[in-house]
This record gives sequence, C-alpha cells and structure tokens, in this order.
Amino acid sequence: MRWKLVFKITIVLCCSHQLQAKSQDVHFQSKMPANWLTTTPVTTESLELKLMRLILAQSSELTPHFHQVNFTKASELTRTQADSCMASILKNPKRQAEFIFSRPLSAIEGLKLYLPKDSKLHTKLQSKLKLWGGQVRLRELLLTEPDFVVGLDLERSYGADLDLLLKEKVIRRSLYFKQSGAQIAQLWPMLQQHRVSAVLEYPFMLATTDATLLQGYGVAEAELLQLAYFACNKSETGQAIIDKLNQSIAALAGTQAYLDLHLEAVPAERRQEFIQNYNKLMLGKIN
Repeated sequence: MRWKLVFKITIVLCCSHQLQAKSQDVHFQSKMPANWLTTTPVTTESLELKLMRLILAQSSELTPHFHQVNFTKASELTRTQADSCMASILKNPKRQAEFIFSRPLSAIEGLKLYLPKDSKLHTKLQSKLKLWGGQVRLRELLLTEPDFVVGLDLERSYGADLDLLLKEKVIRRSLYFKQSGAQIAQLWPMLQQHRVSAVLEYPFMLATTDATLLQGYGVAEAELLQLAYFACNKSETGQAIIDKLNQSIAALAGTQAYLDLHLEAVPAERRQEFIQNYNKLMLGKIN
C-alpha cells in the first residue's frame, strides 16, 4: 500500500507541476489594450505587434495579460511587480540595471528623420547632405538651423548615442517633446499640424501613417540596425518568464516567416545588407 501511495503522490506532484508551468501569468505593461491579442489584426499593424503574436502563440506556457499604460507607468509596474514585463524595449545602461532582458525579439532599420514631402526645408537639407556624405548630421543641423524643430517622444529611448545627444542643453532648444500616452505613433499629428519641422522615427512605424506624404533621411548618429527586447521584473518569476520567451524567440528567429515580417518594411535595394546584419545580430551568424 505504501508504494502505491508514494506513486499516487508522485503523479499528483508531477501533474501539478505541469499545470503550474502551463499557467504562468505574465502581465505586459504596454501600449496595447487588454483585448489586443484576441482581436483581428488591422492591416497596418506594426512589426513589433506582428512578432509578438507569433512569439506568444509559441509560448504555450505563458498566459499573457495586457494593461494599456504609458511608458513611465509601465516601467514603474515592471520594477515593482514580479510577473510584469514590457515588450519591444531598447537596452540602455539604466534599464539594464532595473530589468532582466530577453534575447532580441526584433531587428529594425535605424531611425530616420522624416519631413513632409511638401516641406520647404528639403532644398536646404539636401544641399547639406552633399557635404555630410548622404546622411543627416543631426547635431550639426540643429546647431546651424535654429528654425529647424524636431519632434520626439518624451518617454522613448533613441539609442545610447542619440539619447546623450538629445540631452545636450544647446540642442534641446530645437526639440519638441510629446508625452506619448498609451497610443502608438503620436508624433505624426505634430508633423501634420506643422508644430515641428521633422520627426525622428523608425521606418517600420510608417505603417501607422500615410508614408506617401513623407520623405526620410538617414541619420549619422543613429544605429544602422536597432534591436528591441522584452524586459521583465528582476526576480525569479521575471527570469522564468524571460526563459520561456527566449525559447520561443529562438525557435522563431531563424525561420523564413519571421524574417519575412522584418523584410516587409525594408526596401528591396537594402534587403541583402539587412539580412546579413539580421543573421549576425539576431542569430549570431558571422559570414
């Protein structure tokens, strides 16, 4: 009888562990509404959301919940709640001290400076590009053109080098920061209303606006390819969530379908170079 009892307890404990593993709640402090994952995707859905759908579908051991908050609140909740995470976050030293990061979930073309196509500033900007080797030198532009105002998201990181540049007192007089709130791509109305001369944005975000109305320029201070990550609470629970997300990303990142989603936002003439950088940064492959 005793061995039967031990056997039954073992089965119960084993099954209990499996059930627990399949029901790990993760609360994403995000820009997406609570029902985002269960709704039909819109045709203009951004790359980060398309990738998240694939990753979470692959992550059968996670039960995701979404809370629509701005970045400041999302950071606070992720720092203080063991089962909280954020998605599509850039790394910087401050954030690495506060959160646990996953392996990169996406690699996107670097920031560009976007102006309306009908802007009178194109002629002046294009004449400078001849001296700058084809890319905008943002610092030099803002120091020499006092009437040029760039729109930025107050809560976003633009990469380590640009974040430092944008904090310079002499530069900030030419910057217009907007609180992003809970919605994506709040910079475009600023441009349409002529409150700013240009905005710094990622090419893949053009899916949320009418790209035919804009013209983009490469920025010398921006990274050619920007990696984004999941960031979770610094705890055993947060690490367990990251481990599960990493398993899903590892299973997907090398697939053609995952790469194809990235390539949708990359012009044909830049795709070969993008693929080489993608393989190196996302898969650790060096040709």
